[in-house]
Amino acid sequence: MPAAEPPPALPEVILLPPPEGYHRARFLTPRELAEWAHERYLEGALTWEEYREVGFPSELHPDYDRTIGALTGERAAPDEKRDMVADWVRRVEFDRRHTPEDAARIGRAERILTLLQTGRAAAA
Repeated sequence: MPAAEPPPALPEVILLPPPEGYHRARFLTPRELAEWAHERYLEGALTWEEYREVGFPSELHPDYDRTIGALTGERAAPDEKRDMVADWVRRVEFDRRHTPEDAARIGRAERILTLLQTGRAAAA
């Protein structure tokens, strides 16, 4: 029986860096989200109003466990990664459902979501 030939060599895998300005917002901690939002604000990708909405996650407040956490039954986890895109999808849906008359608020939430999803700001 002839010896089996070795399998063909696989091409070398080259990992390219992410595109310029790309940020993976799917899995951030609330603390990292605050930093991400600050950078986007300094770049001009977020307005002041948008930055105020996304840049100060409530879990970073020292009284979170005694206030919001007491109402929701969840403790603050400012260093636990979670899907921030999914969080903002829920936020946009909430705003559309409960404040349909506030087009400016909904527009800000939608722009923040687009920036989280794509890394590029939507047109204002």
